[in-house]
Amino acid sequence: MAASKRPRVLVVDDDEGWRGQACGVLAGEGFATTEAGDTGAARKVAASFRPELIVLDRRLPDGDGVRLLRDLRRSGIDSPTVLVTGHPSLDTAVEALGLDCVDYLVKPVNPRHFAARAKGILLAPTIAACDYLWDSLRAKQDFDHVFSSDPMVQRCYAATARVAHANVPALIEGETGVGKEYLSRAMHLMGPRVKEPFVAINCAALPETLLESELFGHEKGAFTSASTQKKGIAEEADGGTLFLDEIGEMSPTMQVKILRFLEEGAFRRLGGTAMVHVDVRIIAATNKDLLHEVEAGHFREDLYYRVAVIPLFLPPLRERPLDILAFARHFVAKHVKEDVAISPEAEKALVGHTWPGNIRELHNVMRRAALLRQGDVLTAEDIRFCSIGRR
Repeated sequence: MAASKRPRVLVVDDDEGWRGQACGVLAGEGFATTEAGDTGAARKVAASFRPELIVLDRRLPDGDGVRLLRDLRRSGIDSPTVLVTGHPSLDTAVEALGLDCVDYLVKPVNPRHFAARAKGILLAPTIAACDYLWDSLRAKQDFDHVFSSDPMVQRCYAATARVAHANVPALIEGETGVGKEYLSRAMHLMGPRVKEPFVAINCAALPETLLESELFGHEKGAFTSASTQKKGIAEEADGGTLFLDEIGEMSPTMQVKILRFLEEGAFRRLGGTAMVHVDVRIIAATNKDLLHEVEAGHFREDLYYRVAVIPLFLPPLRERPLDILAFARHFVAKHVKEDVAISPEAEKALVGHTWPGNIRELHNVMRRAALLRQGDVLTAEDIRFCSIGRR
């Protein structure tokens, strides 16, 4: 294997002996290797080395391997990853799937056995395996979405498909407008609860008392205007999926109540005493970095680990230039019956925009352009990123 073609492998493990053995065996098989013994060193090495495969210990001296991997994914390093642990558990395995790890190994791991796995991961031809899932959703469920060509989003799609049947909570992080609710609906439609309700609530849109009433319902007389008993959306979602959008905006009091609901699968209606039991799958979403919110004391750590069993992250649209044009063409076709092309100048303007509102903003821009266009080709003049008439 030519030196210029040597695949790069980063081994992150605090066991210096095993780490050295693994690197030695991998080097003997033609890989370029480097190593790190903690999360701090791993971040620095990964940024410069740009590994094509990461071997990652679950527990490190200065932090958690899964959290490190999540941070690397956020920074754009989406290399295939093998998670290694000496303390196996179902939660860790599911978490590894959520971050789309390609393998999950339990120590002790024979370095030569691992080297064979690494060769299979890196040297085998890659196969795109997600397209049919989304085509099926569009055909069978009238699911209006564009399949992303971005590798990081495709990994997110693949993880979504792989855990759709798992009856565990999922957390989708990403900026406002990147498609978190679309992804949650896809997970619901791919899973065994597809014939049951999908019910969504925006936790940022309601004050604390009203949010509790909307979620859990209330009894007659619970407050002045409560003239009748009302079921909450948690009961409406029984058997199906409950989507908690912007969960990071919940007050500390509501966080405690949601945590108890997740642990017990039951709640009390506002003003009630009887426990109401429901069977729902929880999918939560946030535009915040919830781990940072935990560190800042704004979000409960125990609630974070309860909802983030399957952690998923959707990158912003500005980091996905190919997706910008694909979504733009889709939105134009959606809003006009005749064929309308997008000029090269308009495409350049679209790709050059920073899209603070992400896909939601792009949808509005293209719908406006399609309605106000002057011909069958959208020009750069038709693409307006601000209010009409404003300079």
